[in-house]
Amino acid sequence: MIELYRESLEGPDTVLDDGQRMAFALWLEFQLRRESSRQKQTVSAYITWWRSLSSVLPSASIGVVIGLVAAVLVLLFLWRERAPAISPSSLLVRAENLDTPNTAADPGVAHQTIQIKTAKQTLNRSVYWDVQGRHRPKPATLSAAEEKLRSTLGEAGVDWNQPISASTYQAWHDRQHVHADRIDRSGLHLLTLTTTVPEGKVSEESLTVRDTDFHPVARRVGFRDNETVEIAEVDFTILPWSAVDPSVFEPMGEVVREDHKLVGLQPLLPLLRPQLAPTPEQLDETELTVRLILNQLAADTGEQIEIHRLPQAVEVDGLVETEERKRELVSRLVSVPRLKLELQSVAHMREAPHTGSESVSVQAASMPDLPSALEKYLQARGQKVGDINAMAQQVFTDALTISQESSAMVDLKTRFASTDQTPVITSATVVELLYSHHSRLETALHQERALLAEMEGVAASKGHAPARGEVSLSDEASRNLVFVKELTQTDAPAERSAEAIFTDMSSTLDRIAAAADQAYGESEDSLRNTER
Repeated sequence: MIELYRESLEGPDTVLDDGQRMAFALWLEFQLRRESSRQKQTVSAYITWWRSLSSVLPSASIGVVIGLVAAVLVLLFLWRERAPAISPSSLLVRAENLDTPNTAADPGVAHQTIQIKTAKQTLNRSVYWDVQGRHRPKPATLSAAEEKLRSTLGEAGVDWNQPISASTYQAWHDRQHVHADRIDRSGLHLLTLTTTVPEGKVSEESLTVRDTDFHPVARRVGFRDNETVEIAEVDFTILPWSAVDPSVFEPMGEVVREDHKLVGLQPLLPLLRPQLAPTPEQLDETELTVRLILNQLAADTGEQIEIHRLPQAVEVDGLVETEERKRELVSRLVSVPRLKLELQSVAHMREAPHTGSESVSVQAASMPDLPSALEKYLQARGQKVGDINAMAQQVFTDALTISQESSAMVDLKTRFASTDQTPVITSATVVELLYSHHSRLETALHQERALLAEMEGVAASKGHAPARGEVSLSDEASRNLVFVKELTQTDAPAERSAEAIFTDMSSTLDRIAAAADQAYGESEDSLRNTER
């Protein structure tokens, strides 16, 4: 496909019909909307300052020019100070390090005084947690109003025992399959991450941290019914165990104080466990599950959906035609662990207004319309132009399907090779995916063979399989696509006859079938050995 793309760049532009132009324009718009506007704002600011300076320079004195240059430098410095150069994920990771229990830390108790404000009440609380995560705080008796507030905040992912926790914010953030993040300076040495979501009871949440040590100091929850809950830190300190009332925590094992140090602690389950990075095996399981679901929903055969492997998760992003299709995919994928979803629909993007900074320009250009090798061959045998064009379109579609399914099989075989340590469920999922891709590949091979026989005017053959181990599936599939392009191209004179190309296509299809059977058969044998 890269070679075809390179050739398309070197040749004349192709004329797209209105539907194709709209689809491509929407795809470009989708990509543009995913990019940050920070760089555009930077360039715009520089241009604005430069134009202002340029308009003054011709008539200004040296002193005025120096003053203007100094002012510009000051503004640049202040602007850079206000533009946070950090990503949302980096901010959360740094903030999580402060409130995640650490068994290697010195013994102590974190004491935080917080204030919770709603439209109807203001509540001041003291919360405690063990910095080593060995002791669980004892639940306090709450009033009816406090219990209702605790339940409301719990639905928004806020932990009543640590309401300004970056860890719980991260957990809520990762559960939002569609969201938009932005980081702003909200005060001197304060950064605020705001996450907006389009669905659910919560419309947006924000977490404010100090930029000096990324200590979380505030959290805000905005509900879709316009109710807002603001949580702010009033005071924070680390206390020795000797300064804390033992009744604050659950009684867990023998606690002996000696010289104001805690000894004899029982190893207990932490209140919040450190988030460990998923293992490669876990990410394999997630990716294969996603592939299987997309395969079952036929979302891997033509829709603009991509799978990306991230250090902490697997990301699925792309563009689907309708909101109904998007909901169908999301409903099946939402339960997959360690998955991040970024799906949009063409229908939604058509309704969304342009920001003004985005523009899509599609120009049409004429291209030479030379007779292809296939057209010459079939016209000499009395075929109509409309029938020839339909055949050319179909054979290219079949060749493209063969290439895509072959690539999928090779990718599965290469990246998820079965070993003695591979879990049976992983091997079984790979085999099931290979079976589906192999079945689609066989269907496309049968259709291309039948079409090839129709072009040649002979009976369709079932083909014959060469000796095993002689061919590469991906290489032969790519070669078949090249032959089909050579057969149907109209932007350059045909260098070979259709008969010669037919011969190459027929032998290539046989080698593809043999290589695909071998790849699928080896996977089945590997699964049987694993089960044994």
